[in-house]
Amino acid sequence: MKAKVYSNKQLIGTTDLKIGDESMGCVFGAFNANDSYFKDIQKSVWEIYSTNELDYKKWNSLNFIVQLDNGYFLSPKGGFTIEDLPDFPNEPKRIDIAGLEECIIEAFFLQETARPFIEEPWETITIEQKITFEDELNKEIGLANTSFFDIFKSNKAKHILADFKFSALCKYGSSDDILFGIEKQGFDKQLAVIHLTWKGKPELENFPKIIFYKDLDEFKYLRMYPDKVEWEY
Repeated sequence: MKAKVYSNKQLIGTTDLKIGDESMGCVFGAFNANDSYFKDIQKSVWEIYSTNELDYKKWNSLNFIVQLDNGYFLSPKGGFTIEDLPDFPNEPKRIDIAGLEECIIEAFFLQETARPFIEEPWETITIEQKITFEDELNKEIGLANTSFFDIFKSNKAKHILADFKFSALCKYGSSDDILFGIEKQGFDKQLAVIHLTWKGKPELENFPKIIFYKDLDEFKYLRMYPDKVEWEY
């Protein structure tokens, strides 16, 4: 499936992803870098690859984000790798993504025609909206000054989401219900609909309101499809 590749909010290229090692949730594709990549990102990638040991903090600061053509933002547990070595600057570049959930591989990569990500009144979001929603959630759960990539966040934070890594995926119409991909070691739910309050600072313990879902299929059958029926009639 075709996809856009970002570093934070900056579009840095495109790719057409294909299945690699299905058992490991791996997809890959040629990375078609644009001028923004060569101007702002490539030097950092080369510097990281030039060291004997990968600097994960520096790599994570590049915050690579991939959005499929259907609007879905990938949240791979194994992360992203861009194959672009300084010793071979003119070689074709490649992006590898590892650790996608089985249901995502099944829905978006194994079908002849990829299943739609969402149904109205749910809406896909832009990269700017995604970052904004994630920043606001960080504020509301008291993690505004904590690294987005740190799965094991400080125990000082009291909110139920304090130990989660999360990624905004889509929104419910004009409401403040946002679907987030979530990840926490030992937690068996992959998604959560969170009603942002837009308070811009830490909320009380029971806010923002959260409903967890096992996976994308459960979210669709328990929330999205009922919303669609109500919206249509």
